[in-house]
Amino acid sequence: MRFLISYYSEEEADAEDITNHLAAAFHQYNPEVIMASRWDSIAPGDDWESKIINAVNEANLLLVLMSFDALTRPWINFEIGVAWAKSTPVLFLCHKGMDPNALPKPYGSLQAVNLNGLNLEDKLNQTGDAISRLLGLETVHCDKIPVLSTYEPVESFFSVNRRWNLLPAAHVNETSAGIFLVGAVRTPDSDKATLVGMTPSDTLNVRLFLGRSPEGTYINAMASGELAEYFERVIPDTRIAVKIRLATVSVEGEKTVPVLVIDDIKELTLSDKQNQSMERNTKLIESML
Repeated sequence: MRFLISYYSEEEADAEDITNHLAAAFHQYNPEVIMASRWDSIAPGDDWESKIINAVNEANLLLVLMSFDALTRPWINFEIGVAWAKSTPVLFLCHKGMDPNALPKPYGSLQAVNLNGLNLEDKLNQTGDAISRLLGLETVHCDKIPVLSTYEPVESFFSVNRRWNLLPAAHVNETSAGIFLVGAVRTPDSDKATLVGMTPSDTLNVRLFLGRSPEGTYINAMASGELAEYFERVIPDTRIAVKIRLATVSVEGEKTVPVLVIDDIKELTLSDKQNQSMERNTKLIESML
């Protein structure tokens, strides 16, 4: 069973939540969930059009995370058009104010789910129920997925990062891991470095992009010692698996913000970069925790 999720890059956190839920909710079908906006695996010179067409053609369902912003993105409309031409079922997941009744023609004639105003658990369950009806599959609701299930994927770092930012003081000393793209490496904020017991002169601030391109969501984390030496020589845009700790919080005016520290790094091998399946990523992240 193969699901393809098309989404606007700024909404990748929502797509990650759906990806993780589908892996658990439809585990009995051995699902493969592909995030369609991650076309960075297509090398320059490759026939990208054929790769996208093949990906859509091989999918059992194209899920489109549809907002007003997503509606204006050419790639998303291209993927929908390919699915339509290939007779691949399409399901719109309408959120962020996009009502199914507001979908323009010809999209209004396709299946759509209204996720507006729902909490995360209800959004995921509504999505699973809609897929079940469309494809005739059995699904498992969030509240019935065993916590220690062997098929439950590692929690998305998008979700962890969101939780850490909403209430950072409640999560000090928590650790998570994810796969990131290395961005800018700079001198750190000396006060924050000192706050977590690091020597500013031996510490670097690293920008890590949570997606697969240097756009959109990112975090800043500090590294010192051998880890800082690694980032001094690493090539920008390198894909790495990183273990991150919420070391403490700092106070900026009336706001508390998380201070993140990098505890471990694994640079992805060529085979890792060529095979970014959820199963492979999950095993790599689990090995760091």
